[in-house]
Amino acid sequence: MSYDFDKTHELILKSAMKNFTSVGFRNASIRNICRDAGVTNGAFYAHFKSKDDLFAALVSDKLQVFNETYQDLSKMNIRSANDVMRVFESSYGSIETLIHYIYTEKEIFRLILESSDGSSFAGFVDDLIDEECSNTMKFLEGSRRFIKHPENISYRIIRIGSAMVINYALDAFLNGVSEDDNIRETKLASDFCIAGYRKIFGI
Repeated sequence: MSYDFDKTHELILKSAMKNFTSVGFRNASIRNICRDAGVTNGAFYAHFKSKDDLFAALVSDKLQVFNETYQDLSKMNIRSANDVMRVFESSYGSIETLIHYIYTEKEIFRLILESSDGSSFAGFVDDLIDEECSNTMKFLEGSRRFIKHPENISYRIIRIGSAMVINYALDAFLNGVSEDDNIRETKLASDFCIAGYRKIFGI
């Protein structure tokens, strides 16, 4: 791969970051991105298939690391009700690692959360909540024998807790709450959810 190709690639990415951040994905144009990068539209298509492909080039690697942080609850070895609560606490406890990563890569996550409307990443928050709910439901279904009230297992109930914790952490991030305060307060929201699950499910 030539130096010129690499340089052009980086110029387009840098321009895209500036344009997407400034006007959002929907309003950003390939023409303006190319103009600000000092390259032709033809050069753009030698590097990226589309505007969405360009947005993906900016965020995909960071999102992959973020997604890999999640535990697969369905693979946990559960032998008692105490193990059920331990997994809940471990799962919610991992939010600290996620929050730290968001603050470490804050430019990228602001881009995803504030400027992705119209892109294939616009559903990031809902997808994140859905993934957390799906994993939790699989875990609960596999732990029924240790739960006193398995009839209360509900995707809707789980989604309330997951959405509350995830939305709080992301909203605090976007509104300038410090990383330490975000972790502390999100941990309180997690503790609230865990106590609720203990009561509802009879764990």
